[in-house]
Amino acid sequence: MTGFVIVGTDTDAGKTALSILLLTAFPDQFAYWKPVETGDSDTEKVRRLVPNAAVFDPLARFAEPVAPVLAARREGRPMPGVDEILAAIPSTDRSLLIETFGGPLSPLTEDTLQLELIRAFKMQVLLAASSAVGAVGRVLAAERALEDVKPFGVVLLGPEDPFAMEQIQRHRPGLPVIPWAMPSGEWRPDSVAAAAAGLRDRLAIRAPLRGLRVAANRGVIWHPYTPLQDADEPLPVVSTEREFLQLADGRRIIDGISSWWTILHGHREPAIMQAIRDATRRLDHVLFAGATHPDAERLAGQLLGAMPWPAGGRVFYSDNGSTAVEVALKMAYQFWCHRGEPRRTLFNGFEHGYHGDTFGAMSVSRDPVFFGRFEPLLFRALQVPVDADALDEALAKHAGEVAAVIIEPLVQGAGGMRMHSARELSDIATVCTRHDVLFIADEVMTGFGRTGSLFAFEQAGIAPDLVCLAKGITGGVLPLAATLVSPRVVEQFDSPDRTKTFFHGHSFTANPIACAAAVANWRLLSEGNWKRDVARIETFWRTHLAKLGNVRIKGLIAAIELDVPGGYLAEAGAIMKWAALECGVLLRPLGNVLYAMPPLCTSEQSLERIAEAMISAVEIATRTSGAV
Repeated sequence: MTGFVIVGTDTDAGKTALSILLLTAFPDQFAYWKPVETGDSDTEKVRRLVPNAAVFDPLARFAEPVAPVLAARREGRPMPGVDEILAAIPSTDRSLLIETFGGPLSPLTEDTLQLELIRAFKMQVLLAASSAVGAVGRVLAAERALEDVKPFGVVLLGPEDPFAMEQIQRHRPGLPVIPWAMPSGEWRPDSVAAAAAGLRDRLAIRAPLRGLRVAANRGVIWHPYTPLQDADEPLPVVSTEREFLQLADGRRIIDGISSWWTILHGHREPAIMQAIRDATRRLDHVLFAGATHPDAERLAGQLLGAMPWPAGGRVFYSDNGSTAVEVALKMAYQFWCHRGEPRRTLFNGFEHGYHGDTFGAMSVSRDPVFFGRFEPLLFRALQVPVDADALDEALAKHAGEVAAVIIEPLVQGAGGMRMHSARELSDIATVCTRHDVLFIADEVMTGFGRTGSLFAFEQAGIAPDLVCLAKGITGGVLPLAATLVSPRVVEQFDSPDRTKTFFHGHSFTANPIACAAAVANWRLLSEGNWKRDVARIETFWRTHLAKLGNVRIKGLIAAIELDVPGGYLAEAGAIMKWAALECGVLLRPLGNVLYAMPPLCTSEQSLERIAEAMISAVEIATRTSGAV
């Protein structure tokens, strides 16, 4: 069952008013049911003010305007209990608004509180409250009573009270509070319509209402990096275009993070989509062990042509960033085995690095929040600060043991959009050369122009031994990854000795459709317009985000870190996410780090909305969590 249970902080908190506003704002979405009524009929009031709404009759109706259990006692009639009410839930293809009476702790029967019924509905709860004096205490008391139900949000009905909002969010950070003015004067259909105008956007930002039907699938879908309980409802995306996501409830929001750093030129870039359509007329998928196809060959040549190597490099295809890293790690170790140095079993990563979720990638990342649980299963790896001297010391201490050093050039992504200079990166590469250790550039996020050069390592003037690519390789449209291998590494595998084969592969290696998309993406990059867009967006960040203070900016990326406890698990992350959504922008903070990384096509108007969303999100998180 989908919808909301409308619960009030107490009697006359505005439950019926909120129901009427929702029914008016979402005329095709909801049906209304109030199981138990006393006094004047709220059901009939709803029918009068929202004549086209789907409204169900109450299960029990008592004439006296007192507590239902008292009204039932005085009329000598039984008060329906939890099981009877559950059995009477109306059947409808709409989401249901179930209005309760009184507050959560009001008596339902002689020996049962209404809270038991609210729990039994197993639906999301919207808490209605009057913004009149005392709102803070009433809301916090009701929210405490509903603690195991966890209200989805609070709607403060009446004149806006910034103090009440501030205090509620200070004491219950992460609990959405939505102020909404009541119609002035007599409630009529026209005044209700005026009051409901705009509520759709304000509320749907936090509750993708049409998507509640989609959310019913939460029993079968396991979303990435998402808890199975108490997670936000997923946004029901029905279409995409340029920098926009169209949601099922009619909202159009800006994809401020390029859908997890994948979308490069914009959603459904015409040239890439046409290349995909053309490819499907020729091929679907073919194995890549012992077979090949034109776009895989063409793409490999294009990628190698952009590398600072002489002829002789190779491209090893896979399907995602983690796997591209796994390939590089396995190749690096096998390289040394072929060189007669099998003792080189150690890898060196950097603090705050993140290279993926497979076991090799986890081992060189060693993030305690993401991967601490798997520590007993991870292989040995060093972790040093992003500092050439620290790396030099570590490699000297473990001379002859280290197979490779891996780094995200210039920007460490999931570790908090932490940035280092091209000079520091150059010094790190020099240290690797001095100690004769392979250097792996993980360009899964930074590749394809996001930092201002085609590949981030170019800005340091270095030549890595292996380069890992994914995300933007197809413009973000289809999954594909590649590990680019320098001639130095290839040489140790280029042998008639079959024991030197690199035994690795995937069923969908070099998928022809994905390769066609990647070739089209490369053609767009070759035109060079991306450089202008990166410069335009970076300049915009530096101009419009200055008021946030210490903002980290590189190319398309802008990040601000709040000084709050909790790191990646900080509650400020959830607050900033919802605050940005309320501005119509999808951002996904890395805990206390708020960042944006929009597609190249993002318009000035959309950039302004992203900047406004970031500034608003930081202000709200700072106010509610005491961040500095």
